[in-house]
Amino acid sequence: MSTSPDTLAAAFQALVDHEAAVEGAAALLRVELPSQHTVWRHAAGGIERGGAPALPTSPFRVASITKTFTAAVVTQLAAEGRLHFDDLMVQHLPAEYLDLVPRLHVLDGVSHGESITVRQLLTHASGLFDYALSPGFFGTIVADPSHVWTPREMLEGATVWGTPHFPPGGGYGYAYSDTGYVLLGVIIEGLDGRPLHESYRARILEPLGLANTYLEGFEAHRGSAMTHPHEGEFDAAPIHGSADWAGGGLVSDTDDLAAFAQALVAGRVVAEPLLHEMLEYRFRTLDPALHSPGYLGYGFGVEAREVNGFLLRGHRGHWGAWMHVDPVSGLTITGTINQSNRRPDSVVQGVTAAVRRSGLLEVTS
Repeated sequence: MSTSPDTLAAAFQALVDHEAAVEGAAALLRVELPSQHTVWRHAAGGIERGGAPALPTSPFRVASITKTFTAAVVTQLAAEGRLHFDDLMVQHLPAEYLDLVPRLHVLDGVSHGESITVRQLLTHASGLFDYALSPGFFGTIVADPSHVWTPREMLEGATVWGTPHFPPGGGYGYAYSDTGYVLLGVIIEGLDGRPLHESYRARILEPLGLANTYLEGFEAHRGSAMTHPHEGEFDAAPIHGSADWAGGGLVSDTDDLAAFAQALVAGRVVAEPLLHEMLEYRFRTLDPALHSPGYLGYGFGVEAREVNGFLLRGHRGHWGAWMHVDPVSGLTITGTINQSNRRPDSVVQGVTAAVRRSGLLEVTS
């Protein structure tokens, strides 16, 4: 006997209620079972602490889920013959950024910047230091939240706030790096001949009808009031949206993220054979802090995780956001807990466990 949709709805609402109660920030959840023609949308908590209630359709900062959009645009450019994944990064950087290359990746006195490839940027195999996780960056944005960041400032920060992890490529491993995705954004602008937000809009957002997704700090706000992200007790909403750009600057909602995830795995954003290359995950040695249950590896801006028998593709974001789709069953899970000091894995675990118990989908593992 299968579980009723109402029973699942109660289970899903309990998950967001718990997260909002624990952290005091808005928790949003959307679950879709296309084979059942059923969508659940849930919200708990306020737009800001003590504020008006959040709605299931409230927008939120998706943070690093932006990387999937950035990687998709790069892969589209590859499909058009504008670049190849194994091209050197310096082949496609605009001239005004070339002076940074010798300083971007200096390890033991040796500069490796000129040997970094596009593929290594996409898969976090460049070894580049991640400026966005440095105390220097966080201290700067706390001191001046309204500062409007340029890509060059972020890249300059990467040269002074830390050191690279390993030489690029060569099987050394994986080091997650927003710096690499800022470089990809710069490459996109140079090859596409327009600002990054216009590339997102023309290539992905408008074709898919993602009306409530925008690059914060570069486009007008869309949709209802944005829920406030938090770093512990710190309300991060005043931080200017330009602070992570191609690595994490998009605002979206659960419906738009679900539509994007489904279109991506269906080949409507990137076609085969490059879709396979984008989704193919490579297992690499991860920083223990990045481990999560069922983690399998990373493709081009796409994580792969096996959770309760579902092979999920998608990404997570710094502020507790997630976008996951199972290409086989179609199960799609999107949402946020708007909190950086707590991973949203427990919500995804809870959803997949409830769906598996429901009997509405056949799970093979």
